Amino acid sequence: MKKIIILLQILVLLLFLAKIGALGEVMKKTDVPSATPAPLARPPQDVPPRAAAAAEKTAAGEDARTKPRDLLTSLEAKRNELEKKEQFIRTEEQRLLALKKEIVEKIDLLRVQEEKLNATAEVQKTAENKNFKDLAKVLEAAPAAKAGVMLEQLDVKTAAGITMNMKRDKAGAIWGYLSPQKAVEITREITRSGKR
Repeated sequence: MKKIIILLQILVLLLFLAKIGALGEVMKKTDVPSATPAPLARPPQDVPPRAAAAAEKTAAGEDARTKPRDLLTSLEAKRNELEKKEQFIRTEEQRLLALKKEIVEKIDLLRVQEEKLNATAEVQKTAENKNFKDLAKVLEAAPAAKAGVMLEQLDVKTAAGITMNMKRDKAGAIWGYLSPQKAVEITREITRSGKR
């Protein structure tokens, strides 16, 4: 965008210089009287011929002088407009850079928090697995009938965690003392936790 603005400014400058050069040529031609004047339009009857010629010469000179002024005014207005647009673009660019910085900072903060949560979850999972292993050892040491009654009283997730940490032969002996409904629920939980 800056390149386009710079190119437009260069183009405007070149046009301005060309107009100044053309103005210089017009000024030279109007200041120096030529040996053979060009035929002029017929002056009105009540105006003397010299006065009419002078009026036309003055009008042509004023016209030649006002055109560059008009062009200069137009170019100046265009330059001001381009400067305003460029300033607006700079302001927007600064605002977008600030937003980008803010977003990157928030993403970094979220990553740090996610890592902390993952670490905390891992610690909790490790502690939970240790508890399940300890409870599994306790139930393995107990008679199968009593262990089955205790396992029946536990919630499904805890019962499944303990059962998964028991030796298969001990778990199978205890399994016989569970109600069919509780056994199905524990089996579903074990299957579900195995897929995670």
